[in-house]
Amino acid sequence: MKIFTDAPEGMTVVQNAFIDRFMPHANGEFVKVYLYLLRCADSGQELSLASIADVFDHTEKDVRRALAYWEKQQLLKLKLSSDGTISSATFLTPPAEERAVSVSSAAAGRDQDSGAAASSENATDKPSLSIKAQDMPSRARVKALSGQKEIRELFFIAEQYLQRPLASAEQDDLIYYYDTLQFSPDLIEYLLEYCISKGSPSRHYMRKVALGWAEAGITTVTQAKQDTNLYNKNYYAVLNTFGIKGRAPAIPEQEMMARWFGEFGFSMDLVLEACKRTIRQTHQPRFEYADSILKKWHKSGVSSMADVERLDAQRRQEQEKPTQKQSASAPNRFNNFSQRKYDYSQLEKKLLNQ
Repeated sequence: MKIFTDAPEGMTVVQNAFIDRFMPHANGEFVKVYLYLLRCADSGQELSLASIADVFDHTEKDVRRALAYWEKQQLLKLKLSSDGTISSATFLTPPAEERAVSVSSAAAGRDQDSGAAASSENATDKPSLSIKAQDMPSRARVKALSGQKEIRELFFIAEQYLQRPLASAEQDDLIYYYDTLQFSPDLIEYLLEYCISKGSPSRHYMRKVALGWAEAGITTVTQAKQDTNLYNKNYYAVLNTFGIKGRAPAIPEQEMMARWFGEFGFSMDLVLEACKRTIRQTHQPRFEYADSILKKWHKSGVSSMADVERLDAQRRQEQEKPTQKQSASAPNRFNNFSQRKYDYSQLEKKLLNQ
């Protein structure tokens, strides 16, 4: 992927309009990707989704989501190749006026307590529910919704879970889940409960979970529990195979396992086989080693245990070939001299006549 910008060489230029109008409402991880692309545009190097993801310890889906967001904001122009991959990204001058964030009719139906001003402001708007375009609500929209009884109760519940007052950015996130993602207060409360129970109450982690639910079409607490129980079952099966007891998986471990089951689409049998091979080779529960095995399998198109056995057979054949060649060409040191010939019948007669 090539990056194009009209900035002078040797410096990374960030326009004031980006800082003033776009950065305050954007996800912090998206801002990182945007600034990194600006920096790389000056170097002239080619990038890939994988290389950008490695820099920030993200997934390629996270990077693609960030690029799509900035394209939605009219700050980037992406060009796709014939196979659907991003071949180039061009920085654009920020539009003269900030676009209003759309408001869903379903959210408007929940605005009965917000007053006539908020109703008239959003009466003609239609929903924009694209998960790739994570538009934060406008300040006017946040102010209008913050006065609702339902939202105030949601803030109070969140503060009880976090055991501290909410920052303004955290309030914006909750309104984003409620208004843009159209999560019910019950679902948002379960989101808080789930993330805190995992030991990960950070905004970044909570947002990733919320976006994952939205992309999966989860709209109820029951659906969310089914989804999280499935992942918990998978995660703890991996921990048990590694012999890890008495703790939940750490965030880096969760991200690796999410890639194995999600991005790679591996079945439980394949993941557990990689874990068993890790223990046999390293005698330790090393997630990074198992991750390297599964990456190789994914690259080789493995989708079943039969594919794994096929790769194992190919590797054995490759290992045997040099050994056979070497044994055929190497001389036998015991035969590397002239052999003596004996007439055993004559020797036997001599011995008997003595």
